[in-house]
Parts: sequence; C-alpha cells; structure tokens
Amino acid sequence: MNPRPEATLDSALMMVLTGLVAVRILALARPGEMARAHAEAAADGGLVDIISETGDRLTAPGNFRGPCERKTRAEVLNAMAACLALGAHQPGGVTWAGHHWCTAPHDNCPNRRYRAA
Repeated sequence: MNPRPEATLDSALMMVLTGLVAVRILALARPGEMARAHAEAAADGGLVDIISETGDRLTAPGNFRGPCERKTRAEVLNAMAACLALGAHQPGGVTWAGHHWCTAPHDNCPNRRYRAA
C-alpha cells in the first residue's frame, strides 16, 4: 500500500533519482573518478546511449515489468544519475525536471545552502 496517495510514479522516480545523484556526486570526489565518469558518459554504448535508447520509457508506468526490464530501468536511472552528477560539478550546477544539483556556491542557486555569499 502506498503510504502517500498523492505520490505519483514520477515523484517516486524523482525521489530515487535524487538519492542516486547524491551518491554519484560523492563518488566523483574520489581521485580519478571524474575522468573515468566523463569517459563512461562519452563512450559508445555509454551513459548517453543508455539514456537515449531507453530513457523515454520512464515516463509511462508499467513499462518495466519483468526482471530483465527492471534491470534496464535501473541502468537508465543510474546513467541519468551519473550524468546529472557530472553536471552538478560544472559551474552553476545543473537543473533538470525542476530539480537543481550543484557542488559549489553560485549566484541564483535555487538551493539555499549553496547560494554564494
């Protein structure tokens, strides 16, 4: 049973994605991880290809029913999280689907704790 009836699949996916992005942001702080993540994003069959091939299926409920399909959904969410985490490390961060991720203070930041002083 869903404890919050107003929660939708979209909000549930965004909650999962937000958590995954936070973990990826922390992982990128490890030595060498940023270069590896950039290479993974740009490689043939890498993150960008995963998102472009399957990402649109996240918008409709019921698109990932079997175990193999759920694995595909996990791959897409992880690829999106990795790319958003890379964007969060750029000056000004990244905003997508109404959510903003950044790793350093900057002007006009929608996240109060990171606003430039």
